[in-house]
Amino acid sequence: MPHAAGSPTDPEDLNAIAQRPQGQVAASSGGALDTLAAAEQSLTAEATETAQEAHTRIVEQQRVEAAEAAARAEREAKRWLAPLSDYRISAGFGAGGSMWSNRHTGLDFAAPTGTEVRAISSGEIVFAEYDGPYGNKIAIEHWDGTVVWYCHLSRFVLRSGEVAPGEVIGQVGSTGNSTGPHLHLEVHPDGGDPVNPRTWLEEQGIGI
Repeated sequence: MPHAAGSPTDPEDLNAIAQRPQGQVAASSGGALDTLAAAEQSLTAEATETAQEAHTRIVEQQRVEAAEAAARAEREAKRWLAPLSDYRISAGFGAGGSMWSNRHTGLDFAAPTGTEVRAISSGEIVFAEYDGPYGNKIAIEHWDGTVVWYCHLSRFVLRSGEVAPGEVIGQVGSTGNSTGPHLHLEVHPDGGDPVNPRTWLEEQGIGI
């Protein structure tokens, strides 16, 4: 039976295939492999670059979040607040009377015995003992160097260590030279002479 022109079984075609240089076939195959290898290398490079960019973005985001968290923590540690949540001012700074040898050196917050007394900011307890007319007294050196006395306490909750703003350090009482339960608060900037606690707290944004 005659074969169609160009059929693989045509003797002339078979002879042409047989006589094709092997190097030409190899070169054609090698070129395809080179192209494939180059494509793989390009994809690998792109993937590596993408991964590096993603890692850089993640590291930068983590750095930003860490900085924001540190700033929030610093603001929290340096905030000021009142030592009691419910009170009545029973004696002001500089008041005179038989209760004090000279003038009243603090601000008295009258409240029921056992009322929680809180640190007005962060700092470290530098004194926590009975102190004569001041009764049970806690002194805290706050973060800005101001030393604050918390006096006439009925109970110590903390006696040492660092404190955070608003942390409970003791309870209102009437120990020492006192006629009723109250917190006597004294403010000593840089550990020096006492100043008016009301004025000083107002300067920190705390109205009393």
